[in-house]
Amino acid sequence: MSEFAETILVVEDDDALRRLIEQVLVFDGFKVVSASHGAEALRILNTMTPALVVLDLVLPWVNGLEVLATIRATPRLSAIPVVVVTGTPIMERDLGDTGPLRLLRKPVNLEALPPTIQELLARSSWR
Repeated sequence: MSEFAETILVVEDDDALRRLIEQVLVFDGFKVVSASHGAEALRILNTMTPALVVLDLVLPWVNGLEVLATIRATPRLSAIPVVVVTGTPIMERDLGDTGPLRLLRKPVNLEALPPTIQELLARSSWR
């Protein structure tokens, strides 16, 4: 892995799924920072600017919609691509005009995650 690998923030409260996502992303050459709940994710986002966020919507303390709203309302974070991973019956259009975003349904097809991330990063204009 290159020392210049992009850093992805993974926010997922399911420990097993979070570890699987981390492994897939590290194998694909990314650096990974993770959070097990929304409040932890917001603390991390106060200290760094990841290349992309993988975000569950149903999280303890601060839910994923609140994390997404904070990302989009913070100028230094607002254009960061976000991959929303959820089992809820929400649609991308229900998330509003939230910048670069993709929605993946649980159970997550882990093979689809790296290409989705690569596509969002390639199309991202903030970097």
